[in-house]
Amino acid sequence: MAPASTPPDLPRTRTNPFDPPPEYAALRAEAPISRFVWPNGVEGWLVTTYDEVRKLLADPRLSINRFNSPPPSVSVVKDRKPEAMLPRSLVAMDPPEHTPWRRAIVREMTPRWARSMEPRIQAITREYLERIRDTGPPADLVPELALPVPSRVICEVLGVPAADQEFFQEQAEVRSQVGAPPDRVNAATTALYEYLDQLVSDKRKAGDAEDVLARLARAEIAGEPAPHDIVVGQAMLLLIAGHETTANMIGLGVATLMDNRERIADLSDTVKGAALVEEIMRMHAIIQWGIIRRATADIDLEVNGENVHIAAGDWVVSSLASANRDESRYGCPHAVDTGQNQAPHLTFGYGVHQCAGQSLARTEVRVVLRELFAMFPELRTTSPVAELRYRKDMWVYGLFECPVVW
Repeated sequence: MAPASTPPDLPRTRTNPFDPPPEYAALRAEAPISRFVWPNGVEGWLVTTYDEVRKLLADPRLSINRFNSPPPSVSVVKDRKPEAMLPRSLVAMDPPEHTPWRRAIVREMTPRWARSMEPRIQAITREYLERIRDTGPPADLVPELALPVPSRVICEVLGVPAADQEFFQEQAEVRSQVGAPPDRVNAATTALYEYLDQLVSDKRKAGDAEDVLARLARAEIAGEPAPHDIVVGQAMLLLIAGHETTANMIGLGVATLMDNRERIADLSDTVKGAALVEEIMRMHAIIQWGIIRRATADIDLEVNGENVHIAAGDWVVSSLASANRDESRYGCPHAVDTGQNQAPHLTFGYGVHQCAGQSLARTEVRVVLRELFAMFPELRTTSPVAELRYRKDMWVYGLFECPVVW
């Protein structure tokens, strides 16, 4: 399959807030790996089918390091300074450098540990729900529940004082806006870095703290003390990833259940509730524009009987949202159906870079949705879910607001 001389623009317009752009269905059937031009003018391959996404995300010839040149982006801002990028962390490391760092973080965030966190997550959730109940309707679940609960949880996990969560939320929100002015993005990134730089230094000096960040600060990586700057980078990654993605998945979960009210009862059952949350996560691959990699060597693939040649240096973007709707993998790809074939969804990625905090995210979403509908069984949005304001121009998909009454 030879690339077009002038690749078309990336399909970006959703006709339904719960579905990826409709062009993706045709791409899965006819051209699973195709070239497009992103809004910032950078060309890249777009991968849309389940099998090809998994294959390429597991291919060691695709590098996660995006710092050498501008990658495909939906942002047209061209003058952000280098400090607007995250400091070095897992999202900028390939094996073998990546391997000991991932091992250190995954060791802290096992499925068993995530289950042990459930009582604390439940207590935090109920605290915010009681505030909502006592204030009375209407309420906006984004700022009053979906944002503060994951922020509070990840702050406690990492040993960040809860009093600082509002500061963190404000800075992280600026970074997530693809159209935010460069000076605001630079300032927010610098403020977060300086805060975490001091926090890691404090934890190194204290020596007796037992939170995740303290243990990372004291860890040995490949037989050497963990470098301070990379510990700070890992802390920033975990804070942002542990807050923004989970918060938006909670909002999308509420909106989804408004259209699937018969499923709400499943939340009270451990097994059914877990299956329901998996389906919600499959429906909403939170990284809506895909995972970006760059080829370090030529890659030749046979797709639909044709050869696809990915040249060294080419950008490759794997669409998790499209892969999760692959008709060859799911009997009911575009609706919540806990009874269908449960092929593992790709919302958390695949391969060595799969999300290290996925067990915590699953637990948080399940607990928050369960507790929300247990306290407010008659919850409803003040307008149809299709008319809510969605984060259509952001890499992390979700809701700007979720106004409800009960």
